[in-house]
Amino acid sequence: MKFKVSNSKTSHIILLISFFLVTAFSALASNPASSLSSKLQDIESVYKSDSQQALNLAKELSVEFPENAKVIYWLARLYPIYSEFELGYKYATNALELNISAHDKTYMYLTLAYYSQFKQNIPQQYEYLEQAIDYAKKTEDPELIVEMLSVYSGTLASNNRVDQAMDYMTQSYELVDNVSSPDALSTMYNALCTIYLQTGHPDGAIEAMLKSIEYVMLTENTQQLSVAYYNLADIYIQTEDYEQAINAYKNSERYSRNSGDIIGIAYAYMGMGRSYLHAKQYDQALTVLLDAKQRFLPENHIGNLIQIYGDLASVQLNLKMYEDAQDSLAKLEALKPYKTERSFETYVQSAETQANVFFALGKIKEAYQVQQNYIDQLRSYHKQQLEISRESVFEKLKNSIYAKDNQLLILENQLKKVELDKHKKQTDLLILTSLFSICIAIFVTFILSRNIRLQKQLDKLATTDDLTGLYNRRKIMAILSQRFNDFKKSKQSLYVCMFDLDLFKNINDQFGHVMGDAVLKHIADCAINIFGEAQPVGRYGGEEFLIILNSKSYQAAHAQLEEFRLAIEDLDIPGLVQPVTISLGLSEASINDAYQTDIIQRADTALYDAKKSGRNRLCGK
Repeated sequence: MKFKVSNSKTSHIILLISFFLVTAFSALASNPASSLSSKLQDIESVYKSDSQQALNLAKELSVEFPENAKVIYWLARLYPIYSEFELGYKYATNALELNISAHDKTYMYLTLAYYSQFKQNIPQQYEYLEQAIDYAKKTEDPELIVEMLSVYSGTLASNNRVDQAMDYMTQSYELVDNVSSPDALSTMYNALCTIYLQTGHPDGAIEAMLKSIEYVMLTENTQQLSVAYYNLADIYIQTEDYEQAINAYKNSERYSRNSGDIIGIAYAYMGMGRSYLHAKQYDQALTVLLDAKQRFLPENHIGNLIQIYGDLASVQLNLKMYEDAQDSLAKLEALKPYKTERSFETYVQSAETQANVFFALGKIKEAYQVQQNYIDQLRSYHKQQLEISRESVFEKLKNSIYAKDNQLLILENQLKKVELDKHKKQTDLLILTSLFSICIAIFVTFILSRNIRLQKQLDKLATTDDLTGLYNRRKIMAILSQRFNDFKKSKQSLYVCMFDLDLFKNINDQFGHVMGDAVLKHIADCAINIFGEAQPVGRYGGEEFLIILNSKSYQAAHAQLEEFRLAIEDLDIPGLVQPVTISLGLSEASINDAYQTDIIQRADTALYDAKKSGRNRLCGK
């Protein structure tokens, strides 16, 4: 039997089915758990490239899911990025009371450490960082462990505990072969930068910070890039390279702007203003300092405003804006109740600025009084700095000898017990004293030998190109300077060769940068085999290299370089199907040369001639 369904009835059925489908999809879309998971994934995906957007997403979720552990975790991580350390501390302590993973606990203790640093509670900061390392080790994730070890190493170094910093840096090196995370590697190089600064190697610090920035670039973390460039600029200021400092501050400002970090922009302008001031570019300094002031005023950043008013007064004095300079000095004076050790130098300098303003306005008596005050403050400041310097030296000495372990303390306590024990025989005391002296000698010998080894590691890092194993540019130029001075005294022959890889860009474009690095390494190995230690070879820049030859004659130098050129032709590099060639330029030192750069200039000109003549050849000047 067949049934016939009317068109009207069919329509009703279709409508009913549609209603159920729409209802089902709506319920799925409005599922809170599904929405939460999706938004948490959004935070995970954008927090490096756009931390401001990630924080806004986390704030939105906190309204709907105020007790969710993952939401609280993200708030704790993101707030400190924008200097909201109090809120970061609040959410981190809340998160640690909830059921979160060892990985998440690691970052929560790191947030607490940042808060302790903000509160200048250094011992508490150390405790939190040690707990972060403990939880990182529980994850058995080498990248997370290296990141936490490096953060602790940098913190120790910044507080003059260099030996302990090197201990943690050594632990990082032991795991680094298993690490590819740009975050971990950038943090490690950042810590190494701090160690270089504390041990008096500013050039090494610059190289380490540039390496850190190279890895941060891979993460596309604009906020972290802003901080890295700001730190790089501070190092350039210490070396009085103000042009490089200004460029680094500009990069910091650009990345702060990209990440929406208003305070980061203000910091960049403040540093840029001081750099312009030192470079005597007063108009530019005035512009950026006024901008930084307007950004810091609403946030009530007293310490930064003190520095800005001090720098503004100096700039306005040099621009002969005497009334504005006096206004800046008056505002600086109003903030004097908030003066800290960090701002003490600013107030000392402001006294000299005030005296110069009075001199410019013809107020000689007032200028004389302020000048006397300035001299008194300067004397007090230098005395204070001397005391700090002595304390710093004592602290470093204590760290290098006593802080390694507690063996010495145990022996000292044993000696005190012997001295207090009147029933001990004199022979026992003599024996213990002898053992004590032997242990001290062994311990000090161990410390000294280990410090020598650590210093050698630092020297190697500061003078070696990490890709090729050759000397870096700074070291090869230092060797050439010494050889040039010897040449001036002895008039013995000195030859310099500049060479570079032909069509290196084509190799990178066709076979990739990994192959390009392999080619540079093979060329470096070949150079070491042919020239040995007596004839130093260094990487001058990119694919360009410099050789210092000790040949007896021009012909001998020419013959050895030809041997090297032919050896490069014969290189067999796995995966590379095209020949590798180099072009070389040879130059001989002349008694008319004023500087070693004169020899390099001729070698570079000869190299250019070799390139112009068809490449894969040696030309001389």
